[in-house]
Amino acid sequence: FAELQYFFQAKFNGEKKTCAMVSVFSDPDAQILLQSSRALWVCEYRGDDTLEVIPAKWISSCVAMPPMNEPPDNLRYVCEKMGLDVASIGGAEEEDNDDFYV
Repeated sequence: FAELQYFFQAKFNGEKKTCAMVSVFSDPDAQILLQSSRALWVCEYRGDDTLEVIPAKWISSCVAMPPMNEPPDNLRYVCEKMGLDVASIGGAEEEDNDDFYV
């Protein structure tokens, strides 16, 4: 799992590629995973310490990673469907610009 920071386009060997800067979470806590019969996936958020550039095509889905504890610490749990209360969260839709080069 990773937190998306931003998308960008760059040329590699003369070929334009769309990439993503992500912050990679730790692997799921094995003990919690086992005790929950693989229902609760808890990962540690590591912020800028684990920034990586990946091809945008590697992103296969979008999940929420809310804080596990209150007050929040670096532990997050995987939540695939947040509910209709976040369905109205939106923003401006941008048009894909294939003419953009870095």
